[in-house]
Amino acid sequence: MDVVWTAFLFAIGACVGSFVNVVVWRLPRGESIVFPPSHCPACGEAIRWYDNIPIVSWLLLRARCRSCGGRISPRYLLIEALTGTLVAGLYVCYFVLDLRDGAGDFAAEWPMFAAHAALLCGLLAASAVDVEQFIVPLPVMWFCALVGIAAAAFRPHPFMPAVHPAAAAGAAGGVVGLIIAQVLLARGWIQPSFLDAEDRPTDDDRATDASDGVAITAAHGVNPRKEILHEVVYLAPAIALAGLAALAATHVAPLRDLLGRWLGGEADPTGGRLASGMGAVFGMVIGAAWIWGTRILGTLGFGKEAMGMGDVHILAAVGAVLGWKAVSLAFFAAPMFGLLWALYLLAAKGRRELPYGPWLAAGTLAVMLFYDAIVGFIHPPGA
Repeated sequence: MDVVWTAFLFAIGACVGSFVNVVVWRLPRGESIVFPPSHCPACGEAIRWYDNIPIVSWLLLRARCRSCGGRISPRYLLIEALTGTLVAGLYVCYFVLDLRDGAGDFAAEWPMFAAHAALLCGLLAASAVDVEQFIVPLPVMWFCALVGIAAAAFRPHPFMPAVHPAAAAGAAGGVVGLIIAQVLLARGWIQPSFLDAEDRPTDDDRATDASDGVAITAAHGVNPRKEILHEVVYLAPAIALAGLAALAATHVAPLRDLLGRWLGGEADPTGGRLASGMGAVFGMVIGAAWIWGTRILGTLGFGKEAMGMGDVHILAAVGAVLGWKAVSLAFFAAPMFGLLWALYLLAAKGRRELPYGPWLAAGTLAVMLFYDAIVGFIHPPGA
């Protein structure tokens, strides 16, 4: 039966990979991922259904458009095959090889598997766009985060760690604070930082501020250390509400008792779904906090942009799917992969540097597969 499921999931993954190809090509160019239907980028002719079978059609057509003979990039084949391998391989690692303790039975834990598989597909799409365009397609990460929260709330699973009621309340307060900040930003009552402006400065535009040695934009006179403070202001409602909610959940007896019953496993009327869902929300907040905190402190410390907002969204999605423990491990695992690539660049000389998104994806995949081994290494049994 495992062979059947593996083959079936590979086919499903390859079909998803076909859609990932659409996302990778269209989203960075501001095109709809729904209309028009798949067509040849060279001649614009609609692709027939029998020429749109993942992997098979590319091979049968010998990488050529049936209508105009234009070459079809091998990237399409690569992404379809890689997506199928990721989805099927995840099933094998979880439910056949038992790399993760407590994975359970696939028939029961399919919502968790679907969320994890969707995250891998989303990370692949985000990495492909990031490598080519140095941007992260944020809607892809938002979708993964929503799937993660929905899956955790639909069916609690052992991979989503429980959170203290005060932490859950703080996460909820932080999310409300971010919504308030977004409304304030939309109304123009707080200002966005230059780091996310569409008129983004390039390296050729940079100069040096003689007063403090901070890199600035020659054309715009932007000082990163001053501009990053706009993000601190943006985060102020989230930080304040998170703190107040956590304090209330700790010191207000009626609220503390209610959250203890609902999130502590005692007489939970939702069957644990609320606790699991809040674990996903808390993981999302922690994932975003790791990168956003590094971004702010790094920019203040070094006087230039540290990390990017796209990376914040990537790790937020990872936290929503995997929980706060796994996303924290992924945050620390990612630099290891980046360091290996840097050593390769040093040896190869002249090779192209890559953005940080792919390393976050690589760190996440490593944690997903080897979480138990990593935790066992950090906290050996009996230590």
